[in-house]
Amino acid sequence: MVRPAFRSLRGYSLDPGFSTRLDTASINEVTYNIPFESLKPGPTGEYIEVVDYDPASGCWYDPIDLSHEELAVQDGHAPSEGNPQFHQQFVYAVAMKTIDHFEKALGRKITWHPRAFTPRERRPKHDDQQTRRAYVQRLRIYPHAMREANAYYNSDKLALLFGYFTAASQIQGANHPGGTVFTCLSPDIVAHETTHAILDSIHHRYMEDTNLDVAAFHEGFADIVALLQRFTFSEMVEHQLAKSRGRFDGATVFGQLATQFGEALQGSRGALRNMIGKWDEKKGQWTRIKADPSDYRDNTEAHDRGAVLVATIFDAFQRIYEHRTSDLVRIATGGTGVLPEGSISTDLVRRLAKEAQSIAEHLLAVCIRALDYCPPIDITFGDYLRAMITADVDIAPRDEGGYRIALIEAFRARGILPDRVNTLSVESLVWNTPELNRKQQSGINTIAKLIQEGVRELAQTEDRHKLFKMSKEIRTKLEKRLNRRSKDFTRREWEALLKKFGLTAEKTSKLFDKKFKDKFIRDGEPAVYTPFIEVHSLRPVYRTSRREGKLIEQVLVTLTQRISTLINEGNEPERRMVFRGGCTIIVDLGALNKVFYVISKNIKNRRRYDEQRKYLRGEKDDVPPPSTSIYSDDDRNWRLDFNLLHQHD
Repeated sequence: MVRPAFRSLRGYSLDPGFSTRLDTASINEVTYNIPFESLKPGPTGEYIEVVDYDPASGCWYDPIDLSHEELAVQDGHAPSEGNPQFHQQFVYAVAMKTIDHFEKALGRKITWHPRAFTPRERRPKHDDQQTRRAYVQRLRIYPHAMREANAYYNSDKLALLFGYFTAASQIQGANHPGGTVFTCLSPDIVAHETTHAILDSIHHRYMEDTNLDVAAFHEGFADIVALLQRFTFSEMVEHQLAKSRGRFDGATVFGQLATQFGEALQGSRGALRNMIGKWDEKKGQWTRIKADPSDYRDNTEAHDRGAVLVATIFDAFQRIYEHRTSDLVRIATGGTGVLPEGSISTDLVRRLAKEAQSIAEHLLAVCIRALDYCPPIDITFGDYLRAMITADVDIAPRDEGGYRIALIEAFRARGILPDRVNTLSVESLVWNTPELNRKQQSGINTIAKLIQEGVRELAQTEDRHKLFKMSKEIRTKLEKRLNRRSKDFTRREWEALLKKFGLTAEKTSKLFDKKFKDKFIRDGEPAVYTPFIEVHSLRPVYRTSRREGKLIEQVLVTLTQRISTLINEGNEPERRMVFRGGCTIIVDLGALNKVFYVISKNIKNRRRYDEQRKYLRGEKDDVPPPSTSIYSDDDRNWRLDFNLLHQHD
């Protein structure tokens, strides 16, 4: 029997409430086409296990069996707010669609962040101690995890937990006052939470809130993925373009996320997220939000700052869309470029929708692929702009679609400027290739030979568990080599080589100048030590060049170091801070000694250390101290807790 390429499952394109609106009912029930895999009841597959226990009601819901013949022939259950098995089907469909987008853009398989396999009470009590971790086969999804207006990713449990709640008594939108709202039925929320889990698997150190942008990036990036995935539904894109007369800068569904959830909250006036416009209480109408250079500076709360990033990406999308469709509008208007009053033709709508979908698909791939070009720690929005530009240059040296210029314009319009670049040209924004002298290159050659055979075997492996195990073995071998100076190098020469990668072989007492007053600690006690170089990840990737269709084969390696210090002053209670340095290295798979890019954050950067210290102590000008309400309470280093971050009053 021929194995199908896809599994088709019915679901919502927007929130369930849009099925009760006359103008959107016809576009809200769609079919998700996701890669086919053998499934057990749950559904449980290669990446995901849906576990439907409802603690508030104290009951288990029967797991759906999508392999059952009757369900398979009708593309699963019909969309229903009252059928728990449809809820299971829907979270699976949206999560798998999100995973598929990431794997296509990144050119590799997703493996979840490994779980600590010792109980919390037996784990190391201090951030500078290692925790042993084990492979996680599947991300667990709980569609009815709690009776509250919340949904979040739990990094410890490696699970997505979705809540349900009673809508407020106000009449707003399509909500039934006092009715039940299920967060697991919002494709935006499911995609958002799945993205948190995937981002954590790629850059686990982004869970540490080291600057204002870290939590905001997690939130903003998750919304970007949810928003751009909407464009995969042709009927919805055509419907909205026909309604808005070919424009995306008006009140369309593409400027809003989680509408039903937002409308169900007491006192809310619309969607949970608004990127291009919002409800104006004074005017009593929707108004467009114009880009302002102060947007980035003035928005400091995680969701507000994340919304600035989403608005920036959507602004870039609109710029590209208007640029690439201007010829269609000129043809349709006899050269005037001004559409007449009334509805636009169906043919024009379809052509505009096709362009919009193509742009959104490419932009989503750029946004995802850029993760491989980000530093492994301490992310900023400026870093992300440079990562997107570099990622796109790597795939297509010529910017025929104008994507890079549109992104630069959009970031500049909201005051998001990268640190320490001379201009905002593409050449200035692309990450640097390190300049190595002959001896340094020889050292890289030696290290490359050490892992070459293992990396080649890893590149030929498809099994996700084997990928994890083999990668761990290679990383362990590489760690032993990097933490021991080669006999061919003097101390000064070895230090100079490590500096190229943001690392050091010096003891903590020599990292900073003599004015440095904070105490270094290790295992909770004052100590002087050489920071351990950790090979955080090593993974082969395969990407296709946009222009020539050429296969690009690379290896990504991330290296990190950390130091722990006490940052309390005077009689303040003891307060620890973990400061990290390191880099992302991108090398040629065929010749591991050929380094394309090094994206680093230097462990010896005193300015960055002071910035993080001031941020955590709440001493930065015009920036409120980080709220403890968004952090976990288990004594780890300012670690984000999405349960707290996502709660709504």
